[in-house]
Amino acid sequence: MGLPFLTGYVLGQHGTQSARLASTAAGAPGASTIEVLEVHDRVDRLLLVVEAMWSLLEEGGYSEDQLRRRIAEIDMADGSKDGKKTVLASECKSCGSMVPAGRATCQFCGAESHLVDDGPLAGI
Repeated sequence: MGLPFLTGYVLGQHGTQSARLASTAAGAPGASTIEVLEVHDRVDRLLLVVEAMWSLLEEGGYSEDQLRRRIAEIDMADGSKDGKKTVLASECKSCGSMVPAGRATCQFCGAESHLVDDGPLAGI
């Protein structure tokens, strides 16, 4: 029941992002078809994980409506209903500078960032 919704949601986002990446890659020096294919592979792995997680949740009695509400809540957590999760910059614990999302260390003092994603799905 929920899987077609999830698949459509992920692939809808994937199609938009892939088209944008392909367009950028075509005109950018150093960008390649391999990079686009790597994005496709990551999305395919992510879709597999999402499908497995949803099947477990559905077996546990969760509904598609609950899933939709949770997606909407998570989507709005960054202040924008845009169909994606945006990681915001954080404040460095050591010097107070703003550290860009995804950066392992503060660009000013070198302190380690606390937002580096090394969770169980980090390699996807």
